[in-house]
Amino acid sequence: MRNPPLPERPEGAVGSLDRGLRLLQLLRDYGNLRVMDAAAHLGISRSSAHRLLQTLVFRGYAVQDDNHTYLPGPSLDAGPARLAWTKDFRALCQPHLQVLARRSGESANMMVRVGKSVRFLGTVRARSIDATNDRDGIVMPAHRASGGKALLAELPEGEVRALYFGGAVDGAHVLDETEFAKLTGDLEAVRRRGFAVNFEETESGVAAVGAAIHDRMGEAIGALSLSTRTERFAALADKTLVPLLLDARAQIEKDLQHVTLGT
Repeated sequence: MRNPPLPERPEGAVGSLDRGLRLLQLLRDYGNLRVMDAAAHLGISRSSAHRLLQTLVFRGYAVQDDNHTYLPGPSLDAGPARLAWTKDFRALCQPHLQVLARRSGESANMMVRVGKSVRFLGTVRARSIDATNDRDGIVMPAHRASGGKALLAELPEGEVRALYFGGAVDGAHVLDETEFAKLTGDLEAVRRRGFAVNFEETESGVAAVGAAIHDRMGEAIGALSLSTRTERFAALADKTLVPLLLDARAQIEKDLQHVTLGT
C-alpha cells in the first residue's frame, strides 16, 4: 500500500488561521518562541506575531514567562476528552450558568475532569468590567481549580494517589509528597464542607468556589464554579457565592434526574 501524497495548501485557506496553527507547531517542536522569532518564521510583522501569540495564550495553548518568551500551554498537549455526552451536558447546564451569573454578579463556569486536568466546557461572564475572564475551552490542572478539587474529592484517597503517582510524568501535574499532602488536606476540607476553594492557585487576583455535579446514579460527572476577584471573595464567599453555587448545582442535578446523557 502506497502512502498518499502530502496535501497541498488549499486555495481557500484562511491565512490567519494557518499562521496560528503554524505557531502551534513551532511551540510544539521548539518548546519556546519569542515574538521576533515567530515573526521571522511566518514572514509577518512583530505586532501581528504578538497578536497571534496572545490569542494562543488566551485559549491556553501558550503561556508567557518572565522573559516574555512563549512556552507551550496546557491546552497544547491535551488529548481529546473522548466523552460522548459532554455536548448534551453543556447544553443542559448552559441556562443554569446564565441564571447563576445573573444572580451572583460573578462569572459562572462548568467543567469535566479528564485525568489530572479539568476542561472548561462553558463560561457565562458576569456583566461587569471586573468580571473574571472567559474560561470556555481552557484546560487547567485539576488539583488547583476549585471544580477540579471538587471532582478529585469524590475519589478515595488511594485513587487520588494512584492518579498522581502511578502514571506517566506530565510537567504541570507533578506533585511531590509535600504538595500531595496539601492536596489531601484540601480534599478532606472539600468533603467536609461540600464545596472547594481556589484562591489564586490558577490565576493571580482570582478566587473561586466549586462543587461537583452528580448524575441520577450519584456519580460525579462534572463541576460548577463561580469565579470572582480576590478582593471581593471574603465578603461574598459564605453569604452569596456558596449558597448560589449549591442551589444551581441542585437545579442541574434535578434536571439530570430526567435525562440520559449521550443518547
